[in-house]
Amino acid sequence: MSFQELQSILGAIEPHYHSPERQQLQQILEHWVDLAGTDLATATQPISLQRNTLEVATASPVWTQTLVFKRFGILKKIRDRFAIDLSDIRCSTVQWRTAPNPTALEGDLWQNHPSQVPATTQPRETQLALFHDSRTAFERWSSTIQSRSQHLPLCPKCNSPTPPGELERWSVCAICESS
Repeated sequence: MSFQELQSILGAIEPHYHSPERQQLQQILEHWVDLAGTDLATATQPISLQRNTLEVATASPVWTQTLVFKRFGILKKIRDRFAIDLSDIRCSTVQWRTAPNPTALEGDLWQNHPSQVPATTQPRETQLALFHDSRTAFERWSSTIQSRSQHLPLCPKCNSPTPPGELERWSVCAICESS
């Protein structure tokens, strides 16, 4: 089965899969920066919409308190812009997820790891957009990986792009080394 066939199948069933709450959450996610403001949006993330209540994960108790103070203004913007009948916004730090910080892994362990390849930095709006459009998420991921690995040397054993540190250390990629 080709990727195009899979994409057409997913595209056909996607509208039936999303509940009205999921579609409304999708709208809120797409406009969260405008609704909450840039500072608040970077430290908060809407995670679900249930029983007319928007659940939002926050990065810290300080951001939870900030959101609590601003929630009525945000609710008004959501009601006016999308005609979504929300009664409240609940927030908690429990479901907050951050991207792993490579430098936090025991000092400079990750920085000195042979598999390290510098990541491209993308604005938060671009990162969030990757989760909103399921049809292009794979294409964006694929093109990012291809552009990052384009300049990498090839493993002499399997001919896959390999970080230079792996070749220096093992003369092959980590996958070939472990097999």
